[in-house]
Amino acid sequence: MMMEKNIAALFMSMMALALLSTTSNASRINDISCAEAIPILLPCLPFLKATDGQKPTASCCSAATTVVQRATSPQNRKDLCQCFKSAASGISINPGQLKQLPQLCNIIISFPLDPNVDCNTITY
Repeated sequence: MMMEKNIAALFMSMMALALLSTTSNASRINDISCAEAIPILLPCLPFLKATDGQKPTASCCSAATTVVQRATSPQNRKDLCQCFKSAASGISINPGQLKQLPQLCNIIISFPLDPNVDCNTITY
């Protein structure tokens, strides 16, 4: 049960990361799947669950950057958003930590990360 909660929390963080807007000419076939992104982002779980203003580790920031770079198409980012949001339903992560991740990892995005985001309304 604890492992399921940890994975679900990770899904939520990945949902936000999947929405990050990147510019790429890569084809859709190179996009990252939800199943591929989850294990990549495991290093971010302690940061996203922290309540004390903890900073993300270098491995978390590297993982987040990797997922952002591999989510190359708008449809892929939308699919990942939906996947992570569904999986994380009812699991508690610290929204404040989530919102700080892009700044703390020097990842540029055009919108705030929020667990209540509507995946259909964000410009990808």
